[in-house]
Amino acid sequence: MSQQNSPNTAYILSLIGGIFVLLAGIVLMIAGAVVTFFYFGIGAILGILGLFWGIAIIFSAVMLKNHPDQHTTWGALILVFSLLSWVGGLGGFLIGFILALIGGIMGLTWNPTPSVIPPPPQMPQASTGMRTCMGCGMQLQANVKFCPGCGKQQF
Repeated sequence: MSQQNSPNTAYILSLIGGIFVLLAGIVLMIAGAVVTFFYFGIGAILGILGLFWGIAIIFSAVMLKNHPDQHTTWGALILVFSLLSWVGGLGGFLIGFILALIGGIMGLTWNPTPSVIPPPPQMPQASTGMRTCMGCGMQLQANVKFCPGCGKQQF
């Protein structure tokens, strides 16, 4: 099984979870405004928090996709915002909370594919055999051009 270069599954789950939290925030905002109509719609404030959490989860999911090298930061933020979605977002009707929670955990634990570094080019190795200098009889490595003892050129 090959690994991906970006946390796609974490991104998709978090994005869908954020959309559910956003929708729950809108529903809560409308219901709060209707119920507290005579109190200047003060109940809508809770729904506004849900909108904020949903937008924050969606933004963090997009940043997770675009900056996979920062996957722990964005995964942690998705996790925090999914937990906060219970305040004002009804947890995204529960499904948004669960999807964002799983996406955040996957973003935190995502293991990027290590870059494959090609091995350094191999230098041709000379034979390890020894030879004898014709001038002085000294033992020489096979790749020596001139004898260090007498200075005679080796063929």
